[in-house]
Amino acid sequence: MNEYKKFAYYYDEVMADLDYNLWLNFIKPYVKPNSKILDLACGTGTFLTMLYLKGYSVAGIDLSNEIIDIAKEKAKINHFQIPFYVADMTNFSLNDTFDIITCFFDSINFLKEEKQIQKLFTTVYHHLSKNGFFIMDVFSKTLFDEYDHSNLKEDYQTFQINWTTKKENQNTLCHDITIIDGDTTYNEKYYEYFHEIKSLKHKNFKLIKMSGDFNETVKDDDERILFVFQAL
Repeated sequence: MNEYKKFAYYYDEVMADLDYNLWLNFIKPYVKPNSKILDLACGTGTFLTMLYLKGYSVAGIDLSNEIIDIAKEKAKINHFQIPFYVADMTNFSLNDTFDIITCFFDSINFLKEEKQIQKLFTTVYHHLSKNGFFIMDVFSKTLFDEYDHSNLKEDYQTFQINWTTKKENQNTLCHDITIIDGDTTYNEKYYEYFHEIKSLKHKNFKLIKMSGDFNETVKDDDERILFVFQAL
C-alpha cells in the first residue's frame, strides 16, 4: 500500500488546483448538523479542514507518518481541534463510531487485492453508527487507460516535479515521481490498481447511489466513479 514519504512535503502545493468543493457537495445530502465524520487516507487534512469549518466533528486517518505530521501541524497553527491518526485504513481500531466515513481521491485504488477491499469494508462497518454512510470513489477504466504514458513536468516556486505514469499490466499503474528541490533530488514510486465496479460491495452494506464524475448517472467516458453505501 502507498505511503507518502518525501512527497508528503510537496503534496499540498501539487494538489492546490484540486476542487474539493465537488466532494463536499457530493456528501452534503448525507450530512446532518451534528454528524461525526471520519476521513480515510486523509492526506494533509484539507478536506477535513473544510468540513471542520462548516461545524462538523471530524477526524482523519492516513498511513503516512510524514503526511499526518503535516496535517497535525496545520491544525495546530490554525487552532483546529481535529484528531489525526497514523493507521492502515483496512485495519484501524478507534474507540469511536461515526455517522459518515469517507475515502476519496483514488485512495481505494491504492489497495491491490479484493481481499483488502473487503477488509476495508469490514473495518469501516465496525466504526459506523447505525445506518451510517460509507462514501468513496475510484478511478474508472477510462481514466486508468488515460493515465498510461502520462508525463507531467511542472515548475513550482521552490521545486520542480517530473511525474510519469504508465501501466505495468492490465490493472496496475506505476507513478514515478521525481522532485528537484535546489540541489536535492527525491524519487519515489507509488502504485495504483484498477478495480471493477462489481467487486466494490460488501454483505453489510447496500449501495444507495453511484455517480460518474459527480453526475446523476454513470457513463462509459466518466473518469471518476463515486459510491454511497449505507450500513445494514
